[in-house]
Amino acid sequence: MRLFLGRPQTRSLPSSKQMMLKRALQNLRVPSESKRKRISSTVYDKTCAIDLCAEASGAHRKRRREQFSIIDKNVKLKKQQTAKDSNSVDKRVASMDYISQLPDTVIHIILSLLRSTKDAARTSILSKRWRDLWTSFSVLTFDQRTFQELEGVQSMENCNEVFKQFIDKSLQSHLDRKLGIYKFVLHLTSYDPALVHHMERWFGLAAENNAKELGFHVHVNGTRRYILPKNVFVAEGITGLRLQGCKLETCTIIKLPHLQKLYLRNLRVDQLIIMNLISSCPLIDDLRLIQCSGLSCLDISSLLKLDRVEVHCCNVLKKIDITAPSLQAFWYSGKKQVSCKINLKDCESLKRLKLEDSRMTNNQFHGRFFSFPLLEKLELSNCLKLTNIRIGSHWLNRLVLRGCKNLEEAEIDTPNLLSFEYQGDKFPFSFLNPKCLKEVKLSFAPMEDRKLKLNLKSEPLWFPKLREFLGKFDHKGLKLVVRTSKNVIIHEDFGEILLSTCGGLKIEMVQSSVGTEELLDISLHKGHPQTLSIMSSSSSEFPKLVHEKIINRKEAPTCCTSNNPNNKCWRHFLKDAKMVNLKGAKGKNDSESMAWLKSRPNANKIACFRLEWKSDKDGRKASR
Repeated sequence: MRLFLGRPQTRSLPSSKQMMLKRALQNLRVPSESKRKRISSTVYDKTCAIDLCAEASGAHRKRRREQFSIIDKNVKLKKQQTAKDSNSVDKRVASMDYISQLPDTVIHIILSLLRSTKDAARTSILSKRWRDLWTSFSVLTFDQRTFQELEGVQSMENCNEVFKQFIDKSLQSHLDRKLGIYKFVLHLTSYDPALVHHMERWFGLAAENNAKELGFHVHVNGTRRYILPKNVFVAEGITGLRLQGCKLETCTIIKLPHLQKLYLRNLRVDQLIIMNLISSCPLIDDLRLIQCSGLSCLDISSLLKLDRVEVHCCNVLKKIDITAPSLQAFWYSGKKQVSCKINLKDCESLKRLKLEDSRMTNNQFHGRFFSFPLLEKLELSNCLKLTNIRIGSHWLNRLVLRGCKNLEEAEIDTPNLLSFEYQGDKFPFSFLNPKCLKEVKLSFAPMEDRKLKLNLKSEPLWFPKLREFLGKFDHKGLKLVVRTSKNVIIHEDFGEILLSTCGGLKIEMVQSSVGTEELLDISLHKGHPQTLSIMSSSSSEFPKLVHEKIINRKEAPTCCTSNNPNNKCWRHFLKDAKMVNLKGAKGKNDSESMAWLKSRPNANKIACFRLEWKSDKDGRKASR
C-alpha cells in the first residue's frame, strides 16, 4: 500500500523527531524522497484517504517489530522533561511538521495500519495533536484462536469462558475510560450457544460507540453456524462490514446508510439477500464476495458510487451483470467446473481488470478487453482456453499473464506499457514496441525435455525470440537479473545475454539506479544458488561493489529483526563466498552450473562467486 503524504519539512526538526516520524510511518511504505510528490495534505479528504488505504497489503505490516524500540526510549526521555520543554517542542513541531496538519480521518487510518493499539499509542510522541487523537481511537480485535493456545486452559468450555470474560472486561474498561471505537473485530473458532446473547451485546456496544468498522469471522467447519446478530444491520454509523463463516437470515430491516465496504466470505447467500443489502446501502463503493455459495446470479445496477468489485470462487455463480459507470476495478476468479457469463454494462471507466477464468475463450476475452478503452492494468491468470490473443491499448501501463498454458501467440501493441510480468513454459509474445518498459519479470517452468537438461549446448526453440525481446532495451539505464535454481547472473551488458536451461528460468529487469544492496536482495531473496555471476564490461565498477558486499559482509548481520527464518534475508544464510576463475579448464568436481559457465564463449567477461550456504547442521534453514 502506498500513501502519498505532503512532504514534511524535516530539515529543521530535531534528529530524534525525524527518526521517530520515520519509524512510525514504516508500515505505510512511504515512497523514497526522490519519488515522493509535493502534494499538500489538505487535498486528502475522507473519500480519498479511504480509497488510498483500501489497497493496503497485510504483508507490509509484518516488518521489523523492533523498529518501535526507538520510540519507546524517546517516550521515557520525554517523560523526564519538564512541561515547559514539552510544550516548546510541540509548538516547534506544529509549525514545521505538515504531518500533524493531516485531517483526523487520515490520522485514524494511519493508526489503524499499525500492529496494535500499543504501537498507535507510541505515535503520540510525534506531536501534541497525535497525542490527543490516539486516545480517541481504538481497534479492538478479539481472536478465540489466541486463547486456545494459552497454557492452563484445560477444556474448550473453560477456554470459551476465559475468552468471554476477557472481552467483557476489555469493553467495560474501554467504556469506563470513554475511549472511542474505530473498529471492532471478533474471531470465533468453535460453536457455543452460550456466546450468542453475548455477541449481540458486544456488537451493540460497538455500534453505540460509533464504531466505523465491524468484523465477524467464524472459522467453524460443519453445519452449525452462528447467526449474525440483527443489531449489526442497524448500526447506522458503520462504513465497513466484513463477515465470514456466519449465517445471514433474511432481514427486512437494514439501516446501513453510510456503509462503503462490504466483504462477504464463506457465506450462504442468495439473490434476495444481496438485493436487500444493496438497496439499503446506496454508498457501497467496494463489494467483495469470496467462496460464497447459493448465489447463481449477481445483478448490480443501483450502486452509483461503486468503485471496486471482487468475486472469488463462488461455486454456483453462472452470471454477473454489473451496470456501474463509476466502476474502476473488477476482479473475477472462477471455478474450473462452472462457466460464468460476465457482462459489465456501461463500465467504460474501468481501469483495473483481473480475470482468472479457465473457460474464457479468445472471443470472450476480446469482447471484454476492448470494451474498456481506459484500462490501465490487466491481469490474466490460468486462462487455459486462451490460444491466440491481441492486446492493444494506448492507456495500458501494466500487463500480467500467469499460467495461461495453452497460449501460443499474443500480439501486444501497448506504446505506454511500463510493467510486464509473465509466468509460463515458453515465450509466446510479439511486442511491437517494448522500449517504454521499466519493469519486466519473466518466470519459466523447468524444462521437461531431458535432452535439453543433459546437453549444455542445446536450448529451447523460443530462446532466440526471448533474446530478441531483451535486446530491444537500452541497457544503459537497466540491469538484467537471470536466475535459475543453481545460478544467478546479473547483466550490465544486454548484448550477450546468458540463458540457462538448468532449473526454472526467472528473469527480472531493474533500473540501474537501484543500489547494490537492493539488487543483491532481488537476486538472492529466493533459493540458494551455487553461483552468482556478473556480466559487465572491463571498465565497470559494479563487480567490485558486489565483491565488497558479499566477501566483506558481517558474520552476524543485524539487518533482520524477525525470529522467523522465513522472514530473514540471504545474509543470515550465506556461509562462505569465493571468487572463481572461469578461464581455467573444467574440473571433475565442477557443479553443473559451474561447468555451464565455463563452457560459455564469453566466460572471460564474467566475474563469478561460488556460494556456500548454511545447512540444518549449522542451526539454520538451508533452503526456502
